Amino acid sequence: MLKVDLYKYKKNIFKEIGNRSAILTAGGYNDFNGMTVSWGGVGVLWNMNVAFVFVRKSRHTYKFTEKYDSFTLSFLPKQYQEAYKIFGTLSGKDIDKFEKTGLHPSFEPDFNGYFIAEADYVFRLKKLCAIPFEEYQDQISSFYPNGDYHTVYICKIVDLLVEEEYDVEK
Repeated sequence: MLKVDLYKYKKNIFKEIGNRSAILTAGGYNDFNGMTVSWGGVGVLWNMNVAFVFVRKSRHTYKFTEKYDSFTLSFLPKQYQEAYKIFGTLSGKDIDKFEKTGLHPSFEPDFNGYFIAEADYVFRLKKLCAIPFEEYQDQISSFYPNGDYHTVYICKIVDLLVEEEYDVEK
């Protein structure tokens, strides 16, 4: 995959994120997991390009987002729609999601993290802060009747990796 300038990427990032799920992968060498995420976004905070994602504490991936500072968001081509379902409904405690979907984790030692090799594009992220939603129970409890709150992670966008060079301005 190619590292590209976020501002030279031809696709509309807001439209892409709004219409596609991603697979968040967190962890280190031989100690990682991934899950489908559909809540999140991108923006600017503290003079940095950032992404924010939401992970429930009940998810197996949560322990990896807490333990490690590097995450990725991999956006898959349309032929992998079934993979989003598997990564979103099955637990990495019980099965190897990569083996079940036929996807391949690609480890980057310089980043200490994984992304999915088959992705169209990938955000490499560095965790800046984590905000547990339990602190805001009074305002949002109707969205969490079972108390399974999210933690929102705000992350610096370290890199954008793309599969196809034609998606980048020259």
